[in-house]
Amino acid sequence: MAKTRKNVLWSKLLVIGLALSLFFAPSAALAGQREEIEIGRQVHSQISSSGVIFDDPIANNYFRRICERILGAAGKQPFPYHFYIIRGSSLNAFAVPGGYIYLHTETINSLENEGQLAAILAHEVAHITSRHFARRSESAKSLSILNMVGMLAGIALAGTGGGGQNTAALGQALMIGGTGASIQAMLANSRADETEADSRGRGYLIKAGYNPRDMYGAFKVMNDQSYQLRGNVPGYLSTHPGLSSRLASTFADQADAPPAPKDETYLAVKDRVMALTSLANRARRVFTDRINADPADASAYHGLGLVAAREMNYSQAESMFNKALALSPNNGEYLTDFGELELKRRKPEKALGYFEQAKKAGFNNIQTISGLARAYELTGRDKEASQMYDQASKKADDYYPAVLEQAGLFFGQHGQLAKGHYLLSSFYEATGRPEDSIFHCKAALDAPGGLTYRSSCDNRARALDDLI
Repeated sequence: MAKTRKNVLWSKLLVIGLALSLFFAPSAALAGQREEIEIGRQVHSQISSSGVIFDDPIANNYFRRICERILGAAGKQPFPYHFYIIRGSSLNAFAVPGGYIYLHTETINSLENEGQLAAILAHEVAHITSRHFARRSESAKSLSILNMVGMLAGIALAGTGGGGQNTAALGQALMIGGTGASIQAMLANSRADETEADSRGRGYLIKAGYNPRDMYGAFKVMNDQSYQLRGNVPGYLSTHPGLSSRLASTFADQADAPPAPKDETYLAVKDRVMALTSLANRARRVFTDRINADPADASAYHGLGLVAAREMNYSQAESMFNKALALSPNNGEYLTDFGELELKRRKPEKALGYFEQAKKAGFNNIQTISGLARAYELTGRDKEASQMYDQASKKADDYYPAVLEQAGLFFGQHGQLAKGHYLLSSFYEATGRPEDSIFHCKAALDAPGGLTYRSSCDNRARALDDLI
């Protein structure tokens, strides 16, 4: 079912109200850092359980590398950070307490190069390190931690379209938990806040090795895409004032800078994100137009193949993947995606060939390893499958939870019950289902050899108890 007009409007409003920096550093009123981490965990649990997290390993590895580069420039942080891409139809990036940073897929689709993406992240990190939320804590004291968790998760989900037809509506419902006055007090960054975040973020960007022109370019893209909605934004969502004037003042020295060179790596990731998350007709039109302009555009053929595979038009996907590989032989990404296609077509022997070629070409990421594991399993090569599932599950954590489920089921079905239940517990923890996670941890402890997981399960139960 398509979004209602109301849901679409809310998604568009979030472009203005929340784009650039929803940063919530904890205040003394919340009793400090421990509460901040707990709020972040609870918000992330709600976001992950909604199904909007984009778990593609290629895009995620690229995004995390940029985030870590910016954080390295920002200096030592008081807690570990976690980075996620979520399926979102608004141009937005934001963070919540406890070091959880999220990026909407539409942001990647809209920007032009890695430097612009880094600029947005640098600005947002600057809001955290500047403790802007803490400065407004007194006027928001009436908002409980529970309401704050609901509001932050609601803001994230209201701007998404990838978690099913009710996801945006759920986000709106969660946001209603806070009063307008409280939301205004917490979200409304002042012009002084924005100026400070601009300056500090620019410093981080430069220290990380990026060009300052990319901050101007990123903000200009966001301003140009959202200008037509001005005047329709509720006051409590107008969190980042004066973007146009800041472009003309703070970033004026970069307005006439030479354009950035073409960023092929970023554009390849952008093609992948568009193919896997955008409306199929939109993505198909973009890629087809590019092929008409340049019949040797391998990435556009590959994008069309990914779109066709999403629509289960496997014969067309095969045709497009073959054209992409003809133009870019031994491309590990293309070979891995071809292997995934063959698994969907229930042709594990052919899939195995593509995954092995990808690995031989040096493309040894978690998608290739997990693909090999599934192909080995389906072709009856259980020893090799076990080895690959072990490798994949050690790399998976909560950024690629599907691997944890696949490995857990495999080991459980092959007599290693303790390992199988433990990996399923990890899968449910990563996908925001704490009760199921604790259930499987207890089952792991009861299985032969389960004492191996005693310490991990005890720690997990304590961590998840507050989420139930």
